[in-house]
Amino acid sequence: MTTFVSTVHVLTVEVEEKKSKKGEPYTVRKASCILLDDDGKPVTVGAIRSRLLPTEFWEKLVPGMYRAVFALRVPEWGDDKGDIVPVVTQLTPIQPRAAKPAGV
Repeated sequence: MTTFVSTVHVLTVEVEEKKSKKGEPYTVRKASCILLDDDGKPVTVGAIRSRLLPTEFWEKLVPGMYRAVFALRVPEWGDDKGDIVPVVTQLTPIQPRAAKPAGV
C-alpha cells in the first residue's frame, strides 16, 4: 500500500448528532485544518470529514499539530463507494516546529 505523509494543524473539531430519514441516529464529524508543507508553511485550508478518519482517531482528536499518514482506498459502502479516496491511517500528535531565526 502506498502512503503519503503530511503535517496537519487541526484548528477545530465539530461533532453533530443527526437522524437519518428512517429516524436512526448518526454522528457527523468535521475537523477544520491547515495542511502544512515540509517547512511548516501553510499550503491550504480545508476539512477532514467523518468518512476520511477512522472512529478511533475522532475519539482523541483535539486542536493541535499532527503527523497524518494517508493511504488511497476504495470504500465498499457510502457516498464514496467504488471511488478511490484518501483515508487517514495514522494520526500522531507532534510539537509545532520552532520558527527559524531570520537569515538562517
